[in-house]
Amino acid sequence: MARVLIVEDDELVRRVLCGIVRAAGHRCHCVRTKAEAIQLLAPGSHALVIADVMLPDGRGHAVVERAVELGIHAILMSGHPDAIESFANGNAGCLAKPFGLDEFEKVLRDNVHPP
Repeated sequence: MARVLIVEDDELVRRVLCGIVRAAGHRCHCVRTKAEAIQLLAPGSHALVIADVMLPDGRGHAVVERAVELGIHAILMSGHPDAIESFANGNAGCLAKPFGLDEFEKVLRDNVHPP
């Protein structure tokens, strides 16, 4: 069972995404701030981090960068195309909002091995 960290300030979106992760058989940590996410990150702590760009206490870029430094695969999601384009550096994936649930499920399948 893989561990996935979802960092999303919108409660409804966070709940839906975490529900999809759990339905796929993985454990999910669901947080709403950059500070909460950074506190949970450690080498091997998660198989995947998916973070929104705009968070109440800063930018999701910092979460994704920290995850990559720790060797954790990471994906940045945003409804702001410029924010994703400016971050497209090859070390992290990008997911443009709005996206369908099937697209999120595919991202999960492609980035986390089955439990």
